[in-house]
Amino acid sequence: MTNPFLIKGYLSAAYFCDREEETEKIITAIRNRQDLTIHAYRRLGKSALLKHVEGQVGKEFYFIYADIWGTSSVSDFLRELSNGIVKSNIFSKRGIGQRLQEFIKSIGTSFTIGLDGRPSIDVIYNDQHSIFKSLEEVIAFLDNQDRPVVLAIDEFQEIKKYDSAKMPIEATLRKLTQNSQNVRFIYSGSEYHLINEIFNTHSRPFYQSTRMMQLGSIPKQEYQKFIVNHFKKGKKPINETLVENILDYAYLHTYYVQAIFNYLFGLSKVPSTWQEFEQVYYPFIEEKGVFYAELPQRITPQQFVVTKAFAKAGKVTSPTGSEFLRLANFTNSSSMRRAVKALEEKQIIIKDGDFYRLYDVFLGHYLKFNF
Repeated sequence: MTNPFLIKGYLSAAYFCDREEETEKIITAIRNRQDLTIHAYRRLGKSALLKHVEGQVGKEFYFIYADIWGTSSVSDFLRELSNGIVKSNIFSKRGIGQRLQEFIKSIGTSFTIGLDGRPSIDVIYNDQHSIFKSLEEVIAFLDNQDRPVVLAIDEFQEIKKYDSAKMPIEATLRKLTQNSQNVRFIYSGSEYHLINEIFNTHSRPFYQSTRMMQLGSIPKQEYQKFIVNHFKKGKKPINETLVENILDYAYLHTYYVQAIFNYLFGLSKVPSTWQEFEQVYYPFIEEKGVFYAELPQRITPQQFVVTKAFAKAGKVTSPTGSEFLRLANFTNSSSMRRAVKALEEKQIIIKDGDFYRLYDVFLGHYLKFNF
């Protein structure tokens, strides 16, 4: 049977846990012509939530998802946006030819057929006028569809990388979205300070232009029930207390929860105690060492010491408090403050509610096992 704990993509509602309130809020917004901004830490399930919403409203709306993580220019942005449109339900199998030709013609580019048999667009423009003209044509194309369109742009904070006086993408996008009558926009991002700057700074084009939504963790009881039920369906009963403890161990961070239980579900014998879990989990986490080998070279020795202290402590309510200073062998709170700020900027630690912790849950587990 299919391993029910997906670690990439979205399969169906059967493999999607809870998020009923968030799903309803998003659907209500798009049905009422309201644009929406969603913030959540990476790997907390934004993409899967958007795909889940698409599954609920796919017959009412054309739904487009574009992930712009890693883009560094407006051309990159336009390429990802265009490919999101091509992969959407706008282009049904029967109507893909004519509509695709119309779309390609409207933005003045070409396409290739990938190994998966689907068209892929490459966008290369050398001047601002051509880029912004094509962007305008993309929105016009969506406005002219025979059904309302939802355009979800993930990791939207990336536009700050290429916004400038010479390339004012924020102002241009805001103008285009403001004038669009057929498109509902969903902007999601993982870097709160950048998302907040875009949408809550009075002088910026997108200031208070959308509803705001903070995506938190899935409630522990709901997640526990979801996990236990899927193990039962797979005829692999699992101890409910162990599930609860693992959820705490992973801070309810969706990707890490899914990855751990995906691994446990694939074992021939499911552990029933914490000691048994640690025995099977150790080799799993040791495999991750290849990803963390270069960490000491990417940060200062002092920052690495602080990182290891976070791994030992788990949750830290006061990084400059005497207890954590002793754990990290620090005598100076101002030095700790600087180290924490640097690690936050590098997204090695995050503030999760009332406490700080390592962003990468597996990094914390790896360091705890090995240092």
